[in-house]
Amino acid sequence: MKGSVYVETLRDVRWTVAAWSAGVAFLAAINVLLFPSLQQMEGLVAFLENLPPVFKAMIGDIAAMTRLEGFLHVKLFDPLPLLLAIFGVSHGAQLLAGELEHKHVDLLLARPVRRWRVVLAKFLALTTGLALIALATALATWACARAIGAETSTARLLLGALNGLPLSWLFAAMAVFASALVSHPRPAAFGTGAVVVASYVLETLRLVSPTLAGWRPFSLFAHHKAAYPLTGAPDPWSTLLLLALAALFAAGAAAVWERRDLAA
Repeated sequence: MKGSVYVETLRDVRWTVAAWSAGVAFLAAINVLLFPSLQQMEGLVAFLENLPPVFKAMIGDIAAMTRLEGFLHVKLFDPLPLLLAIFGVSHGAQLLAGELEHKHVDLLLARPVRRWRVVLAKFLALTTGLALIALATALATWACARAIGAETSTARLLLGALNGLPLSWLFAAMAVFASALVSHPRPAAFGTGAVVVASYVLETLRLVSPTLAGWRPFSLFAHHKAAYPLTGAPDPWSTLLLLALAALFAAGAAAVWERRDLAA
């Protein structure tokens, strides 16, 4: 391995990042370009009003679905962290446990760099990859919105796509933390993946169950939505909370890796 850990890690995932960027950007473009056809459908609002309560709760302001921004909120911006989590968790689980599984850890640690700095450099490369995917999504959304002549705020479209980053970084940090604890990537990926799914299920149930209505502070996806709401002012504290949790898990991974007996 030559060069910095950050550069080498980013280089290792460059083609995967490029493929994900193209795929998610294509998904965003399709949603934007198909919106004019959807907008012309008669009875769209009436159809949405007759959906089961769980779907209506997930949509929120049904009337907003007739506007591009509201449509993208439901079809792209809100579920975007789930898509990014697939990339973040799968690669985050490989960052440290993968080095052990493939017997590359001695070569990695032969560098004159502290272990904790290796972990943070790798995590920073992973967050950069996620940011590039989100940026490609934002640019595709903006370009296609311009192409169809949509009357919507460019800044809100871009922020809507980029708002998926704090939660996806948190899931990636959880995967890296799990990767620091085990010797094989699969348990780290499966464990973190279970947390992602459980978080999404909790938010879905919270929206339709009065019993869980008070659980909003514990819902990661609720904080994600609050940071970029369809209506009302954004909550910057929700974004800061997600970023703080991501930093906490990344620091935890660095601390575990620094102290762990890698020869065992």
